[in-house]
Amino acid sequence: MEQEGIVSVWAGVFETEQALRDYFDGMAGCDIPAFSRDFFGGCDIYPFDTDFSERSVHERTADPEALVRHYSEGTAIGPELKKLFPRGLERPCNAAILVYSYRYDPEESAPNPGAPVAFLGAVPCDLN
Repeated sequence: MEQEGIVSVWAGVFETEQALRDYFDGMAGCDIPAFSRDFFGGCDIYPFDTDFSERSVHERTADPEALVRHYSEGTAIGPELKKLFPRGLERPCNAAILVYSYRYDPEESAPNPGAPVAFLGAVPCDLN
């Protein structure tokens, strides 16, 4: 659901930036992007504004702060994620998807356990 001051974060592993783009934005000829199918009950319309999102592939890390540091609000988001994962992520990841002003609630949908990204959490993020 839309919520000011919150960012929802997913992390995973992708071979290339294009593979991440295809997953989040959808491949040509695909009506429903895989990300939408994996985390939003297969709906074909995102329940958030994709203009308020960031995603990229970079060096693998199990440190949640390092994973998001290079994003526009990464220095604020990183410490909040670290609180959720004080010992680090279960496995190193090289990609993150951040959706701003949106609080994803895994209880409201049945996420796909085989998805290439896992939901890390929704944390505070002051966008002002």
